[in-house]
Amino acid sequence: MTSVNWERWSRAAGIVFVVLFIVAFGIYGNPPKVNATGASIISFFDGSRGRILTSMVVFGIAFAILIWFVGAIANTLREAGEGRLEATTIGMGATFVAIQALGGAIAAGLALNIASAGDAGIVSALNTLISSSEVLSSYPLAGLILLTSVGLYRSRILTADWYRYTGVVATVLVLLHGTNWATTGFWSPTGSYLWIMLVAWFGWTVLTSWLLYAQAPASARAPERAAVPTH
Repeated sequence: MTSVNWERWSRAAGIVFVVLFIVAFGIYGNPPKVNATGASIISFFDGSRGRILTSMVVFGIAFAILIWFVGAIANTLREAGEGRLEATTIGMGATFVAIQALGGAIAAGLALNIASAGDAGIVSALNTLISSSEVLSSYPLAGLILLTSVGLYRSRILTADWYRYTGVVATVLVLLHGTNWATTGFWSPTGSYLWIMLVAWFGWTVLTSWLLYAQAPASARAPERAAVPTH
């Protein structure tokens, strides 16, 4: 008898995460720039309250699935004898999700009732914190990508040189987002470079998820249950 191969599907969770993140981002809408006026920030969060809070639910589900995917990566590394990389990968993934959750909590608070209070100074400060947390989260994300790429290659799980190089390129592009501290323009936290980082991150995630999924066995045997003697 066969059962659902949870290991196989957990490896595919990276693709599900990317899809849900894009859906959530589409619901959320185009966020205010880091240097936006208090009035425009209030208009965005107070005027789109339902849409933003809905997106937070989808974001929450997406990041829960991301944790599942990171767990699958860590388990794969552990089984390959890479215990240190396994532990560090979990730490990087947890740190990244925690920072993202902080930014999401601030955005949800603004939409819930902070923006409606109309204090331009407070909403501007909180909007800046959202952007700052996004930039800072690039460091653990870059670490996650690099450790996974190197670990899977070193343990001979994904042996193609091009995969390792793709991981290094994605790491650099994500890490560069951690330097987006300009107040305006391309290199600001909400500037156009953000899209380059997202493409690199999502592309690497989908690629890694698919390659790991393709390597997993198609089915798993259900555990045998001991027969209970009858009298």
